[in-house]
Amino acid sequence: MNLRHGFAPFYLSLHRAQGRALLELVIVTTALLGLHSPSAAGAGEADGAELLATFADYWTGAFSNERQAKAERLNREPDYPEAVRLVRDMRVHRLDAPAIGDTVLFLEEVKTDQPGLAHRQRVMTLEWRESTGEIEVEQLFPSLDQAYDRPFMPPEEVEKLSREDLFPVPECNLFFRWEPENERFKGGMRPQACRYEHPQSGPVYAEFDMLLDRHRLWYRDRSIKLADGSVRGEIDGFSWLRFDRLSDEPALTNGDRISRAELRRRIPLTAKMEGVWEGTFRRVDPQGEIIETLPSRITVRLLPDGEAYDYHQINLLDPDSGEEQRIESYGKWDVDRLRFFNDRLEGWAKEVTADEAGQTSVFLMEFKDGSGLTVSEVVSFRPGDPDVRMRATQYMRNGQIVRRTLIDEIKVSGPE
Repeated sequence: MNLRHGFAPFYLSLHRAQGRALLELVIVTTALLGLHSPSAAGAGEADGAELLATFADYWTGAFSNERQAKAERLNREPDYPEAVRLVRDMRVHRLDAPAIGDTVLFLEEVKTDQPGLAHRQRVMTLEWRESTGEIEVEQLFPSLDQAYDRPFMPPEEVEKLSREDLFPVPECNLFFRWEPENERFKGGMRPQACRYEHPQSGPVYAEFDMLLDRHRLWYRDRSIKLADGSVRGEIDGFSWLRFDRLSDEPALTNGDRISRAELRRRIPLTAKMEGVWEGTFRRVDPQGEIIETLPSRITVRLLPDGEAYDYHQINLLDPDSGEEQRIESYGKWDVDRLRFFNDRLEGWAKEVTADEAGQTSVFLMEFKDGSGLTVSEVVSFRPGDPDVRMRATQYMRNGQIVRRTLIDEIKVSGPE
């Protein structure tokens, strides 16, 4: 038996439990997009069935910890073991596999430094335990010989397996309860249950914790030597790994990193900008004198899943003159912001999260002609009126103002 990374098969199951816990949490986001939270965490049969169904839905989809990893890298602190720097993606499929169980999920976790392998891979069955008011998650492994970094398995092939083709580790099963006050599931392994003999360290306990809500999943795990209580092995300093939901579906197409539904949830202000806007561009010189005034018509769209881009905008200046200026821009979501480009410039847009009223976003752009001309723009909505917005744009070169544009607009129609 190959004990990869010095972890015994029991610890492997722990690791896999973590991964699927992650997936479960991310699936919570799915519920936010289309499901409701369980009405209660009661112990009745109906409540148990509802909790089990919600948990399974929360735990299905595509997830990533890319936002957490990017935030750690931007901190520029020393590379402590507690820092989470490596991006991990997760895909959790709901299987129709009656030979394995009634409610079956299949999890694969991928580390971006090894994109061609499933770092963690497990089949999971979910069961409601009425006697304890918990959901029990059984972890089943395709192999205990090679616990990590396995070739991918097509979900349709996994559906054809039976329980006899898989390996359980019952001591390391996971147990979850619903926390109504936090609208999440919380659970992990039983204390001091997942015990195994390590060939060098002797008796070892594996520990695992997980949180799962509608939009995110957290997990952490480690193993502890029983002789002296020291930590023998752990992931990222036993810090929490946070996975955000990318999509309700386990796989996206055409290189999508995020679904349209999840994108709209993450950037609600930009989502409110979808539609056709008409207004006036007032260009002024560095001294504030008006250079020219132009009518405008702007069309904003968040594109459907599977498109090459996530965002599309068409600017028409002086549209009724017969000599209109047309600028067409495309954008793609990148971890925590929308990156976009057109024939003249490229840049990114991000909502101001510190604005609790949710009325402000910023755009930073740079011309692609080598002129050194940069552009910054602030977009604000009129409080309480999402159909009126104001924009202030500054053009700068070498720290000097070249010109400004002031724009007032009204939404004349919604998204197509």
